Amino acid sequence: MKTQGQLALVLHAHLPYVRHPEHPHFLEEHWFFSALLECYLPLVQVLRRHVQGPARLTLSLSPTLLSLWQDPLLQRRFAAHLDRLDQLCQKEMQQHRGVRSHLATWYRNRFQALGEFYFQTLGGDLIQAFVQLQEQGVVQLMTTAATHGYLPLLRNHPPMVRAQLRIGRQVFQALTGQPPRGLWLPECGYFPGLESEIRGAGYAYSLLETHGIQQAQPRPPWDVYAPILWDGIALFGRDPFSARAVWSRETGYPANPWYREYHRDLGWESREDLKDYLPEGVAAAPTGIKYHRVTGASEPKAFYEPGTARRQARWDARHFLRQQRELAARFPPGARPPLIVAPYDAELFGHWWFEGPVFLDALLTLAQESGVQLVTLEDHLDTYGPASRCQPAMSSWGEGGDHRRWLRPETGWVYLALDQAAETLESLLPVFGPGRGTAREQRILRQAARTLLLAQSSDWTFHLGREAGDYASQRLRSLFARFAFLTQALREGWDPGERLDALEQLDALFPQLDLRHFAA
Repeated sequence: MKTQGQLALVLHAHLPYVRHPEHPHFLEEHWFFSALLECYLPLVQVLRRHVQGPARLTLSLSPTLLSLWQDPLLQRRFAAHLDRLDQLCQKEMQQHRGVRSHLATWYRNRFQALGEFYFQTLGGDLIQAFVQLQEQGVVQLMTTAATHGYLPLLRNHPPMVRAQLRIGRQVFQALTGQPPRGLWLPECGYFPGLESEIRGAGYAYSLLETHGIQQAQPRPPWDVYAPILWDGIALFGRDPFSARAVWSRETGYPANPWYREYHRDLGWESREDLKDYLPEGVAAAPTGIKYHRVTGASEPKAFYEPGTARRQARWDARHFLRQQRELAARFPPGARPPLIVAPYDAELFGHWWFEGPVFLDALLTLAQESGVQLVTLEDHLDTYGPASRCQPAMSSWGEGGDHRRWLRPETGWVYLALDQAAETLESLLPVFGPGRGTAREQRILRQAARTLLLAQSSDWTFHLGREAGDYASQRLRSLFARFAFLTQALREGWDPGERLDALEQLDALFPQLDLRHFAA
């Protein structure tokens, strides 16, 4: 079939730094284990099936996620997590009959297969798995800011914005061996002037939310269906129709009644015997074993049917591609095809929408016959270049398209503390930074900078006041206390001793952190 337009699927894989070596079994590390089982490992499996085909997509890997992937402690804990799931599945198989027992067996087989794939086939090295997929031409890798800091709310301290961008690129290159050309702006958060920092950090292109392009000046003639150029940076805009098809809770594909229900988990059942599979002191938490499908809003939840759900996912992939072709057909034939940019959180595919990887697999298989050409952002940019020169508008992909998702009454104290910490770090750099302080003083300052980067993560302010708000608040207060302890030691001239070693073990990411990135 003749190609009607181009489709750029962009997946952004990111988790905050939820490593907690101070606890033998920590609840929030389950975020990481669940994402491995439901998203990252299935995604590798899907992409490996398309090495010989024309499938192409763009994949953003955050530096914090890469740091979690390569951490030996978390790899060992993941193995223990799989053992607990295996035992839980066996208990369920013994205690129940019929459909529930059948599903428990299905889950057990699934967990075992994914564990073998991770430890035996991949050797526990997800980073190299994705690098190999780039070398094989299936994906184009890009990255994001160091700890996913929401840059518009860090702009009062330009060195902090600069450090987030440059350290992110440095860490990505150190862990993958690949110099990234593309930048995923955390939460698609953009403010005028940011493009100069993006260019200075070594990136060539980035993505914005829809209105960041649509409200550009002058208005782009191609709307969001071609990249624009501003201050040497190419900027792509999100297609709103593709976003609604997957993200909408009411009309998006994941709302289909045949799909697995995310909110009904075995771990929420009130059962005394579940405590053996959860962290100490945790009465209820998700296990990843979910027996029900979405069904209807007011109906009792029916049991999940994996085979029917897979067939539905393939049908939805075909429908999605048909919609993309119809959208591309609205543009008259010309020198350049319209580019439909469809960016999503990678964790949507598998974690939030369990059948997401099946949908992706079918989409990659069916794209060629649908008349829609799958490309990466770089493919399109290298072939056609930007379509127009425009100044983009301030934007984000959060609620309201602005900053309100991260700047709310309950988060105001965080940004006050971040501003004060940034001022403190900037005042200490000329005294204790490279070429100034002793090796020990620079080590203390480096750990303080590492801690501040972690506190800047957009994940904490996003979760404050929500389901994981208590953890986010505790995490922030702990990080600010560590930062205050380290910087006080520098100002007052005393050595933190073994406590420095302990803090380096707790927050063990970015070992080669370069303090010069924070310089004014």
